[in-house]
Amino acid sequence: MAPGERRDWSAALAFAAGAFLILLTQDTALAATFAFLVAAVSAARARMWGLALCAAAWVAVFVAVLTLDGPYDSWAGPAAIPALAVYAGGFLVAWAGGRRLAERLGVPRAGERPALTWPSEGRLRVYLLVVFAVAVVAAWLRFRGITPPLFADNPDVARQVLRERASVPVGLISEAWTLGMAVSLLRALTSRGWPLVLYLAATVVFTAGAALGASKNSVLVGLVPAIIAVLSVRRAGVRRPRLLTGRRPVAILLAAVALVGAVVFLGGQRTLAGTGSFEDEFRSRYGDNPISSSVGSLDLSLSSSTETFGRLWAQRDSIRPEHGAYSVMFLGSRAEALVGRVDLYGTTSQLSQPYYMNTATFVAIPLLDWGPIGAAVFLVVLGLAVGLAERRLEFGASPAHQLARGFIVYFAAFGVYELYPFIYATWLALVPGLWVLYRLGRRTVT
Repeated sequence: MAPGERRDWSAALAFAAGAFLILLTQDTALAATFAFLVAAVSAARARMWGLALCAAAWVAVFVAVLTLDGPYDSWAGPAAIPALAVYAGGFLVAWAGGRRLAERLGVPRAGERPALTWPSEGRLRVYLLVVFAVAVVAAWLRFRGITPPLFADNPDVARQVLRERASVPVGLISEAWTLGMAVSLLRALTSRGWPLVLYLAATVVFTAGAALGASKNSVLVGLVPAIIAVLSVRRAGVRRPRLLTGRRPVAILLAAVALVGAVVFLGGQRTLAGTGSFEDEFRSRYGDNPISSSVGSLDLSLSSSTETFGRLWAQRDSIRPEHGAYSVMFLGSRAEALVGRVDLYGTTSQLSQPYYMNTATFVAIPLLDWGPIGAAVFLVVLGLAVGLAERRLEFGASPAHQLARGFIVYFAAFGVYELYPFIYATWLALVPGLWVLYRLGRRTVT
């Protein structure tokens, strides 16, 4: 950065600090929103793109809580923004600290974006065929005897049936859809000619399989990390179209926006098709208007977690810490014998009254397990780990490295809804799959 630019940026930060203090005396929630906006811009200027994305996601959440009017809104959401901002801010500051720690431990300095080195086409296609076979077996085990929620008359009821019969092994091998989506899309977006068509077709197949559960996250978790990865690398030996040159590949970003828009639209349609008091209120408010229902779906995705956290935070003094029981609840009966039985979604559903919704929160699990101070310590430690891992993987040439980083950034940003590495134990399946991809690429081609 040139000396003049550095002075201008220092002056801008001083002005932002003054504006923050003025806002703090007027509206703490608005001040917190402004602080996260400044953090997102600062992280982007420092080329910490994952951190900037996560901070920007929090800005979107706070703006949605403060401005958009939805059927789930209550006094608790805006009132809890300052406390939630402290937790999220601690996580983001620790993330930046983890990146700095990685550099002190010897990670190379930032340089030019890497060019990926892929396994040979034969190896990669066999790999994807094996992943597809595992995914098909997982789908058969998961949906046998019932209609997949995507095709059910009431997707939410069908998803509840799936949740009641879910098992850890089937859930883990079902991540083959996620892995196949991510690898296929990344290869497609770094290819041209017939390979581009082939891998885009594979992406469509894996996406269709992941969508059978009618979950927005099941689709986004495979596609967004691939988009993050392709924005982090360059295509060696391939002349870029003019639209993709420069510092911002506009076409890929526009495609990502279109993807998120499509998922938001489908989320609104799923809610309109559901039954229950909340769905009735949603229909009465938005009717059959696809635009307003999509806005309502976006607001629900962004703000429901904060609303639930606000209600949980308001009664935090009456909640007895469970000392780890919520952290290991994904193990089911295997852990209940040691820590007792807890029900996170039963707890948060009670908080959603007058509706009954399974709504998670950013900090619910550590808060219920360890109390307010323990939750803060947990999020700081988790932020350090995220920053350390994300920085170490940032300039890796293997597609496995870049996809792993993409998954880390995605799950950190998904924390605006729910952030906990144990309840979403998808990494137990994704890490072995990415490790195999890395080993296959030891003899590589670009």
